[in-house]
Amino acid sequence: MEARPSAGACRVISLAGSGRAEQRAREAVRNTCSEFLGARLPDALLVVTELVANAAAHTAGVRGLMLHHDRNATLLTVFDKGGTTSWPRVAEADPLAESGRGLHLVAALADSWHTRPALEGKAVTAVFRTGGREPEAD
Repeated sequence: MEARPSAGACRVISLAGSGRAEQRAREAVRNTCSEFLGARLPDALLVVTELVANAAAHTAGVRGLMLHHDRNATLLTVFDKGGTTSWPRVAEADPLAESGRGLHLVAALADSWHTRPALEGKAVTAVFRTGGREPEAD
């Protein structure tokens, strides 16, 4: 029997060297956070996909994912391997461009998001307020 997540739970997943980083990140969020996120799970899955894809596209690679839940929020943090001096930011999207809208989605779907230095690179965290949701008992 797999242990159920609890308030204050934290899980760290290595995504380094994975050709399936986005898929592994979505699986981790689904398996670890679905009971806390409830109806917000689809938003969280899209956000974590965007954060991992951005790290893969704009840095030296994806390092890992940390999932943390406390009584008030679920935090999805993607760590990259650095390799750039620029910081993620929501920029004006070119209406004809085929990319450049990922952080617009993150900003629209998460309650907040922020970046900070971490190890050799950055950590980008999306916050989903859950209002004290606890997993239901079996």
